[in-house]
Amino acid sequence: MQVVDFFRRFSDGLDLLIKRIVFLTIVGMIVSISLQIIFRVFFESLTWTEELSRYLLVWSTFLGATMAYKRGMHISVTFVIDAFPSRFKKIVTVSSIVLSLVFFVISINFGIKLMTVQIFQISPALRLPMRWVYVGIPISFFIMLIHGLTAALEELLKNKEGGGE
Repeated sequence: MQVVDFFRRFSDGLDLLIKRIVFLTIVGMIVSISLQIIFRVFFESLTWTEELSRYLLVWSTFLGATMAYKRGMHISVTFVIDAFPSRFKKIVTVSSIVLSLVFFVISINFGIKLMTVQIFQISPALRLPMRWVYVGIPISFFIMLIHGLTAALEELLKNKEGGGE
């Protein structure tokens, strides 16, 4: 039970951190795009604002996906599964989480490979190493892996806790 509590606390802490980072990336996009509009209308347009807002969008999208996964907000079709007994629902739920975990591990692997391929590329306007843009992919899938492990452990131990009381 301590393992589940550890994963739950770790998952919740990561989610709180990610929520704050996503808020900051969205604020950064708003500021960047607003600066671009103001400078384009009244002065000379800035060369770096469009690139910065694009990279912030990438990060907020991947990190926002971790928040959606933790809250179960990704699209799903459940009306067929809801008609079955609870034991079958548990099997399907755990199986879908395990398949998700496999996908997350594969995505982490390919995200790291993508980073290593892009290690020497520099962004044109910001002169930012592109690995800092692409590192968001394996980080996000690692966070989803943590959330998925937590959900799987909670689902597997749900009836065991309730059965003893």
